[in-house]
Amino acid sequence: MTLEPPTPEQLKRMKQELDQDPEITKDDVKRLREWLKKQPHLPSHMEDERLERFLYGCKFSLERTKHVLDTYYRVRATSPDIFCNRDPLSDEVQRNIKDMSYFVLPKLTSEGYRVTIFRLNNTDVDKFILQELTKRVVMCLDVRLKEEKCLSNIMVVDFQGFTLQHFARFSPTLAGVRKAMLCVQDAFPLRLHQVHFTNCMPIVDKVAAAFTPLLKEKLVKKFFFHSNLDKLKRHVDPEILPNEYGGTAGTFQELNDAWRSKLEGYQKWFAEEEKISKSDESRRLKKMPQSASVLQDVSVEGSFRKLVID
Repeated sequence: MTLEPPTPEQLKRMKQELDQDPEITKDDVKRLREWLKKQPHLPSHMEDERLERFLYGCKFSLERTKHVLDTYYRVRATSPDIFCNRDPLSDEVQRNIKDMSYFVLPKLTSEGYRVTIFRLNNTDVDKFILQELTKRVVMCLDVRLKEEKCLSNIMVVDFQGFTLQHFARFSPTLAGVRKAMLCVQDAFPLRLHQVHFTNCMPIVDKVAAAFTPLLKEKLVKKFFFHSNLDKLKRHVDPEILPNEYGGTAGTFQELNDAWRSKLEGYQKWFAEEEKISKSDESRRLKKMPQSASVLQDVSVEGSFRKLVID
């Protein structure tokens, strides 16, 4: 699976949108590396290209980038269930790939957005293991940090095959759910344009509303709920979508298998990163506060708002 790079026009738009100056970016990468070397609890081995992608994802805010880098390394030390034993050939990862489709489309949208799609392959609720899915998702995100940057991201969550029992495993009061949200929302420099939930049953709006206290307000505003795929195609170029959606990117099976192969190609890298890419909290000079957006205690009752499914 090769992720097609932005066109010259899309690169120009990326530069214009963030007013990116290449020389300033180089200086900021140097500043980040110097800062990392001064943090006794953090590793400083990350290559310049990845540091630049962290800067880009944080809109070139040095302080924001430092915070995300710190969180990136901290969750790797404090969440071994997600960040240890990340062998793409393990039974755990291979089982998740078999039971769930999760892949990034090879082509960008015309605007320069990268599209990621999730859908169940196996509707058996006992096969829906959030911890395994979270591990695989962050593995894919790490690979993308190694390989590319894009203007922003579009996430498509296809609820085909979901039942009430599946949604019960998404309770925002569960520690695993909160941890997954921390890993994806706060520990990666992920620029998010839109999240589309498609093939939604009526209960989806209430399930989604239960999560609003745990999410940043600007993120919730990017959510779109659709009862069918036709509504999705109003937002995403149809031709870049999977064949099952009327596009030409390949079948779900082909795309899922392509990302299986991509992850397997990083087997050695994942093993090496597991040893060095984490914080040493015993050496932290200043205690890092928990993420206010995810780890705070919240009351879900009374927090529902109406989310319209079109």
